[in-house]
Amino acid sequence: MRKSRIEEIEYLRAFAFLAVVLQHSIAHYAYLPETELADGVSLVIMLIASKFAVPLFIFITGLVLFYNYDGPFSYAGFLKKRFYDIVVPYLLWSVVYGLPLVVQKNGGLAAVIDMLRMFLTGKASYHLWYIVMILQFYLLFPLYRAAIGWLKQSICTPKRTGISLLAAAVVYIYLMKLVGPIYVAAEQLHIPIVTPMFTEYEDRNALFFFFYFVLGAVAGLTVPYWREWLKRYDLALHIAFYAMSAYLGYRCVASFETSPKFAIHYDDLSLLRPVMAVFLILSVLVLYRSSMRMAESESRSYARRLLTAVGQYSYGAYLAHALALTFATLAAGLVLPGVNVTIRTALAFALCASVSVLASFLLSKLPFGKAVTGSGGTRKKRVPAASDASQSMNG
Repeated sequence: MRKSRIEEIEYLRAFAFLAVVLQHSIAHYAYLPETELADGVSLVIMLIASKFAVPLFIFITGLVLFYNYDGPFSYAGFLKKRFYDIVVPYLLWSVVYGLPLVVQKNGGLAAVIDMLRMFLTGKASYHLWYIVMILQFYLLFPLYRAAIGWLKQSICTPKRTGISLLAAAVVYIYLMKLVGPIYVAAEQLHIPIVTPMFTEYEDRNALFFFFYFVLGAVAGLTVPYWREWLKRYDLALHIAFYAMSAYLGYRCVASFETSPKFAIHYDDLSLLRPVMAVFLILSVLVLYRSSMRMAESESRSYARRLLTAVGQYSYGAYLAHALALTFATLAAGLVLPGVNVTIRTALAFALCASVSVLASFLLSKLPFGKAVTGSGGTRKKRVPAASDASQSMNG
């Protein structure tokens, strides 16, 4: 018997994708010479509102995997599906982004080696690091599945589950405090592969994001109780979320330099910080509750249909959006020359998101569409929440 679809997953994917595009649009404009204090404050507000993107994608991955794979499990079949749905599109887009860079520098065997290095590290473009990181969760899924399955036998009540999850959150927040010392220790050890994973490539080390995956796993294994818990603590979660947002906004704006010239700093909003970990966990919970409200609404509004479409094509759109953003920023400059940075950021975001989703939709309809976007053909109407991996952006 097929499981029922978790409708809110559709909206969560869309929110996460749009947040990624907004962050990258902000990154393009934030450090321009014409950026003023008012722009800096506006961009901080938008950045705080969109920082949930990566944690939410990871959360969705954990939820979908544990929701769909709670029965017989074939690791070989699992990896085969992940390879065709995620890795193949990733490799193709890595070539699109990375090959021009490689060819400019060298050719022959050296170019091949550089391209292989880009495949392994996600260095072909600034946004591909996420794919390298999320693939680690798929490779280690049997271990997570075994560990959480074992714990599930002992933690068999909602109260014990909550206490265990809180303990895991404390461990994770403390881990964020240790990121700096771990970096220093790894740098001194000079161990091949290990040292780079904790220094140069620490942002794509899945260890530093494990809690969001575990949180998703708990949600996927206890969907009815998870929803009920979010409803019960709805007000408290929103108060905590907005309080943390205000605090982070103040901290970030206070770090701006005004002399000898204006300079913006967003260091306080780094993902791998203890305070940010608390904020991002709250963000995931609040976003899920908002998606629940949309799913529970009886009205089939245009916004819901639009978000469903964005979520459906989010993986291909994610892969394409860095290229789309290049043209979106050029278009914003042509359409609004001399207009303030905040408005140009908003226009570039809207153009990039629209073009990326449209490109993913059109490419998915081609005979080789699935190899490019991770999705293809016509989607069936009542299916499980996500067929996973291309479902964390498609899952």
